[in-house]
Amino acid sequence: MTYFTSELPAIINWFFPSSCVQCHSPIKHCAALCDYCLEDLPLFNLAEHTNLLQRPDIYEMFPNCEFDSLFSCAFYQPPFDYWLKKLKFNNKIHYKVALQQVIQKQLIQLFFFSPTRPDIFIILPLHNSRFLARGFNQVSQVWQPLLSEYAPINKSLIRNKKTQAQSALSKAKRMKNLKGAFVCTQDMSDKTVAIIDDVMTTGATLNAATRALKEAGAKHVWAFTTCLTPL
Repeated sequence: MTYFTSELPAIINWFFPSSCVQCHSPIKHCAALCDYCLEDLPLFNLAEHTNLLQRPDIYEMFPNCEFDSLFSCAFYQPPFDYWLKKLKFNNKIHYKVALQQVIQKQLIQLFFFSPTRPDIFIILPLHNSRFLARGFNQVSQVWQPLLSEYAPINKSLIRNKKTQAQSALSKAKRMKNLKGAFVCTQDMSDKTVAIIDDVMTTGATLNAATRALKEAGAKHVWAFTTCLTPL
């Protein structure tokens, strides 16, 4: 390694200074949150419940989950709601880095305390028409770089039905909207599968994906989300 290569990060930080998206203090160019703000965020304590469905308040919010276990980082509230909206609808990439710091922190905690981990990760797919209209899958952008050290990413779950946007629908209409929306093209017999999504509101989308995976033989399905929408 040359002197220039070893000093490159410091040179980048000098010419292209970055600031924390929360407190605006100087940080390294590869981060979006300083250590203090990352520690201060209202994240779930996974040391107490690695499966958040075992947490009474969360189980009361989502009593009809068809998946077996739930992992999430935080409730869908400030600052996470702002970051997710800006990334999803405005493609503000610097918020992706902040979300990745949060997710990485929570994944480390989960796999430290959980005795098992998924065999396969599946990032919830968009329908082709929605992907072409948006130009990117924000869930994949955020999560994919973080998952490779834990298990392979699988693309056998297909969204074969164009559905209405879930945000404008009631719980009953969400369930009807997603009926038959997913199909799994691979045998998942005896696999523990984790489905990845950004926000869980009622669980209807994740339940529909879970049904497709269990029909393909999956023995245990995790739902991994960035945030949960509180009642």
